[in-house]
Amino acid sequence: MKKLILIGALLASSLSFSQYCMFFDFKTDNPEAVVTTISKIMDTEWGKNIQGTKSLFGYFFNGEYEATHSMQFCFQDEAGVANFMSSWAASSEVQQLSKELDGYITDVSQALNTPIWYQNDWSNDQVFTIYQMDVKNPAAYVAEYASFSQKISEKMGVTNSYGVGYPILGKTDDYSHFVWIGAPDIQTALSRNKQMTSDALFNEFAAKVADVRDVANVMMMMRLMDF
Repeated sequence: MKKLILIGALLASSLSFSQYCMFFDFKTDNPEAVVTTISKIMDTEWGKNIQGTKSLFGYFFNGEYEATHSMQFCFQDEAGVANFMSSWAASSEVQQLSKELDGYITDVSQALNTPIWYQNDWSNDQVFTIYQMDVKNPAAYVAEYASFSQKISEKMGVTNSYGVGYPILGKTDDYSHFVWIGAPDIQTALSRNKQMTSDALFNEFAAKVADVRDVANVMMMMRLMDF
């Protein structure tokens, strides 16, 4: 019964903090041209009036995942997403610049993601460890992850963001959910990972969720630019 109450509280909490993040993942061998073109797009009236955050990330140590970068837009509500889509379609300037950008990139995936549960503000985090996984029982997994992550974060003095998200649109056979853990820099991300995985709390958590999730990939995502 206590676990059912916890799951209900977690889901209610996530609804009050609903956000939407668009991930446009791509690969490129000309990052300089990509940055220049995206900067032009963000400098248009359309880009300046986007009702959300605008950030370019790089993927590192990403296994077999082909994307090298991710352009991400995060919105507080559905209205921000709708405005983004309708205003893009109405801007001939942005569509022309988008065609220019297409000459430098290869699309890998597009997804509209939302957090199920999270702690702390991710907008100031510079490096993220991303765990992509197939989750068979999301409610049970989130309850266990919330319990573990808050305990280990308090023990380690972590104030960066961490949470569980999933793609609402743009689902893939590779994974159903993802966990992110934010950090201020690469060194901190790596040292915290080593400290976390060597702690007894992590072993207990891993044993509890072994039957409800399979990890597909683990990679690093670094913030390159905010617009």
